[in-house]
Amino acid sequence: MAATLLAPIMNVLPAAALTVSPVVIEHEADPGDEIVGTIKLHNEGTNTETYYPSVQDFVGSDESGTPEFVGVNPDRSLVEWVRFSRSSMTIDSGDGDLVVYTIKVPKDAAPGGYFGGLLFSTSPANATFGVGTVGVTGPLLLLRVSGNVVERASIASFASSQDSGTSLPVDFKLRVQNEGTVHVKPAGVIRITNLFGGVSAVIPVNAAGGNVLPGGTRAYSESWVKEQLPDNASELMKEWKNFGFGPYTATLILNYGEGKQVMSASDSFWVMPWMLIALFVVLVAVLVLLVLQYNKWIIARAMKGMKRK
Repeated sequence: MAATLLAPIMNVLPAAALTVSPVVIEHEADPGDEIVGTIKLHNEGTNTETYYPSVQDFVGSDESGTPEFVGVNPDRSLVEWVRFSRSSMTIDSGDGDLVVYTIKVPKDAAPGGYFGGLLFSTSPANATFGVGTVGVTGPLLLLRVSGNVVERASIASFASSQDSGTSLPVDFKLRVQNEGTVHVKPAGVIRITNLFGGVSAVIPVNAAGGNVLPGGTRAYSESWVKEQLPDNASELMKEWKNFGFGPYTATLILNYGEGKQVMSASDSFWVMPWMLIALFVVLVAVLVLLVLQYNKWIIARAMKGMKRK
């Protein structure tokens, strides 16, 4: 799987036909530790290519989790801590290679999170981020240095996409703010209950494992749907296949951090399938009329029988 990293300010595009694994690397270390790891490269292109490794710090550019490479972060940088076993690697078309990297954490490294990209380009490192557009691909590196770190997050917002609707799906938007000094990976569920307190659905949240960087806010979206339907499905079909009725309460429960801290929020919404209700009323009315007509026929028949006697 390729890790395509977009840096809007630096105008960076993915390296041609190169895939890497893993796409995200997470390490924990003490000050003074040395960490050794490997990255798998695979040339998916039709030509032999030479790739050059480099390191860039990154920060969160927006609430989608897209990284923004900043060269060397003046506040917290790991660029000088990372070394590669080779300065370049030439890979034939369809072949792969294994690259070794080493992270040497200084003994005086401040505790907290450090974030960078281990990037590979078809241009040497000193030209990779110069003027113009050059392709880079590589995994994100999230490093946590032990010590007096702060794990603190909060739910900035949580809401359903509609106060009322006629059918599912109901989309949920939530935003998590990281007020600590290390990245956090919130995970949990949205529990949906009906008017009587029964559980109608339990929806996993952040199954992909998206992190929130210190000082940042990340948006997540989840959806409650019973069956995926084509866009041209009729409203009646939507109400039938994705039926819901009455008021619902959605309770968001998330945990994060080594201590599994818990945070929660809730929202309410309605689902009222008016077309199905109208159809049901019409069917009941027709049934009542048929029963009344049948009763009249039975009574009339009985009266005729009595007159004959």
